[in-house]
Amino acid sequence: MRWQPGDGFFWRPEPRAEAFRTDDLELEADVVIVGTGPGGAAAARTLADSGVRVVMLEEGPAKERFRPNQSTVMRYHMQEGGAMVATGSTYMPIAAGRGVGGGTLINSAIAWRCPDEVLDGWTAPLQDHRYSSANMRPVYDWLWEYLGVWETRPEISGENNDLVVRGVRALGWEGGYLSRYTPQCIGCGTCFYGCGTGGKASVNHNFLVEAVENGVRIQADTKVDDVLVTGGRAAGVVGRMFHPETGEAGGRVTVRAPKVIVAAGGIGTPRFLKGISTDLGPAVGVGLHTHPGNAVFGVCKHEVNWWKGATQGAWCHVPGFPGVLPHTSSLPPEVAMLSLAPLGIGAAEAIRLMPHLVGLLVMISDASSGTVGRWPDGRANIGYDFLPSDVDRIKAGMVAGARVLLAGGADWLFCAVSGVGRVSSAEELEARLAPATIRDFTLYASHPMSTCRMGLDPNTSVVRPDGRAHAVEGLYLADSSIFPSSLGVNPSITTMAMSTVIAQGILSSG
Repeated sequence: MRWQPGDGFFWRPEPRAEAFRTDDLELEADVVIVGTGPGGAAAARTLADSGVRVVMLEEGPAKERFRPNQSTVMRYHMQEGGAMVATGSTYMPIAAGRGVGGGTLINSAIAWRCPDEVLDGWTAPLQDHRYSSANMRPVYDWLWEYLGVWETRPEISGENNDLVVRGVRALGWEGGYLSRYTPQCIGCGTCFYGCGTGGKASVNHNFLVEAVENGVRIQADTKVDDVLVTGGRAAGVVGRMFHPETGEAGGRVTVRAPKVIVAAGGIGTPRFLKGISTDLGPAVGVGLHTHPGNAVFGVCKHEVNWWKGATQGAWCHVPGFPGVLPHTSSLPPEVAMLSLAPLGIGAAEAIRLMPHLVGLLVMISDASSGTVGRWPDGRANIGYDFLPSDVDRIKAGMVAGARVLLAGGADWLFCAVSGVGRVSSAEELEARLAPATIRDFTLYASHPMSTCRMGLDPNTSVVRPDGRAHAVEGLYLADSSIFPSSLGVNPSITTMAMSTVIAQGILSSG
């Protein structure tokens, strides 16, 4: 059915998932899936709907640990406790989710279709049309219906988004309210902590519910160590359970299955594959894209209270700058306090300014790239080097963002770039940004992708266009790591779409 804002009852109980135990566990399945985020969930639902026996393993907790504070999110629902940082040109934090539902538990549920030109640009190098815009359109259409995607409506948007929309319309630019898979959103502004009201269609309330109803078993609190390979073919996985509170090691987990799908995300998948006993080739962990960016903050005479309303509910396209995507930024108050401190804004002033702040995040489709390796203790070793052209695009996007905020009603501006300070016009911001290097920026990146990309050459890709690993038959990848290039838009919907197509291919191949 088509979910209409305010109609129906979307909330579904979380799927049944097994938690930590001390005894060993041995299971058999047709397919075992590592990871329960958007990729793993979409694949599990597709397979289980056709009667395939599926076991899913998840490193994070079995239940959503919603609390309206950042520390709980970092502890339970962010990979490596929210402490992953890329080094190289500068230090850049990278966020990735965990738990039954993966990153959809703590994202803003922004719904973008991958641009047609990106999808169609993959067909020639892949020599495959399954991901062409024409073939993917019905998959996206179905996801829009299934997830209840709709445009953020003004009654729940909040002034933070409304001001951006006013600015975009005053400038005559393309943009407005964002589409999100939040069919029962009430605008409480807690998406980054989780969803305490049931308004967000995270995959633990749709794909995984349906999958479990069709026989899928989910084992949480389980860190997978290795892929079992026999005669060059995947034969299952092995791992161990860990207590979510104490870290105590529990029972060993063995799942024997002739097909293995790894869907641990753009960081988690290469980090895992770097630690297994089978070498999947030189392309594992190469080609990281992250949609890096910065933000412009406006200060208004009137109250905005940017923690109220849809977390990220407005956007625009900057004329003449393809691949630059400004959209609303809102930070939890405690995170905002930490972000303002390096700019010389003390606690007292930050508290005074907080109700009057409006934010616009500038995200770029990066030409720069990085790598994901694995430290001896199992943490991700992430490197990323910025191209000058990407730095210039971030600056241009920030200047455009300044125009939007001022046109929408902001009084003055600042940004998280050393030496810029307070500015009152876009031209002033542009002049102060001009000498800045990437080391002057306080950066943030999410959406890690393309680290185990698909392709035809085993030297430059990890999987074939159907998701099968070049090196091991029966091993598939189905998450954002397989994207052949940066999307330029938020990737969760495309991850679901491509994983659905991969799972359909598995069904077709028998």
